[in-house]
Amino acid sequence: MEKLNIKNLSIREISAIAEELGEKRHRAAQILKWLYQKGCDGFFEMTNLPSSLRLVLDGRFEITSLRLADSVRSHDDASQKFLFESDDGVLFEAVLMEARGRRTICVSSQAGCALGCTLCRTGEGGFERDLRSDEILNQILFFKKNYLPPRERFNVVFMGMGEPLLNLDSLAKALEIINSNDGFALGEKRITVSTIGIPPAIRELASRTLKFSLAISLNATTDETRRRLMPAARDIDDTLAAALEFARARRTRVTIEYVLIADVNDSPEDARRLAALTAGKPFKINLIPFNEWDGCPHRRPSEERIERFMAPLLPTAPAVTVRRSQGSDICAACGQLRGRR
Repeated sequence: MEKLNIKNLSIREISAIAEELGEKRHRAAQILKWLYQKGCDGFFEMTNLPSSLRLVLDGRFEITSLRLADSVRSHDDASQKFLFESDDGVLFEAVLMEARGRRTICVSSQAGCALGCTLCRTGEGGFERDLRSDEILNQILFFKKNYLPPRERFNVVFMGMGEPLLNLDSLAKALEIINSNDGFALGEKRITVSTIGIPPAIRELASRTLKFSLAISLNATTDETRRRLMPAARDIDDTLAAALEFARARRTRVTIEYVLIADVNDSPEDARRLAALTAGKPFKINLIPFNEWDGCPHRRPSEERIERFMAPLLPTAPAVTVRRSQGSDICAACGQLRGRR
């Protein structure tokens, strides 16, 4: 009988298995802690479980991990990019960053991307497949086991390869484990899911109990420019309406990400339109100067143009920040992940 992948199971499913086997309710919590807090690789390591239960689990389930294919460290900052290989040979990247003493893990949700955004390098390689929830969780586990001191708090951002909301089932299962006190025990402020904005999925997530912060990659103030940059993107009005519903349902703010591209979306008119679109709404604005790569079609604006773009936003938005991406020298910055050796 083929073994099931236990890291692809939800907390409810693991609890149901423990109940089916006649075990006490707390066994599920113990299994989760062994998997995600202690990062064990085999069921016989779970020493506080009865030996009979360990034997049954070992016969029915497998515990997966990722193979590290390659890694490269930035010479400019504290970031490091990692190339992982799945059990079927699919390659995808993740990044470990450090700033002001805080570590952030940038994870991928898909191998490649089907959206074809011209401001992101990931789409150049096409789309291979969605990542399973175990592959998402194993990215975090890899860094937790090999690079993070015990009990150190960290952040997780879904800003790697792929569109998270097009892999909603795996994303939701992973977020449940990341939130759980028996898993990674991270709350809303330590998790960010970044999306181009898929209104039905945003509205569905607004009704769930999963804890995370939402970031919308808007990147334009007219639908014409937005579709030129992001061919699969929905209308701006529909996208921002869904973001507003999410913010109100969660009583939180949504981050509006705006990649600044020279002579494309960084004009004074764009700045004024962005201010009007977000004024009076629970939206934070995060400006991201475009990160160039060899052969890319766009250019980064000057610091003067970035400062000029910010000026109309400051009186209207709750917060305006400029993200200084890390890892540009190793193609690990926002929009540069490609997933190849």
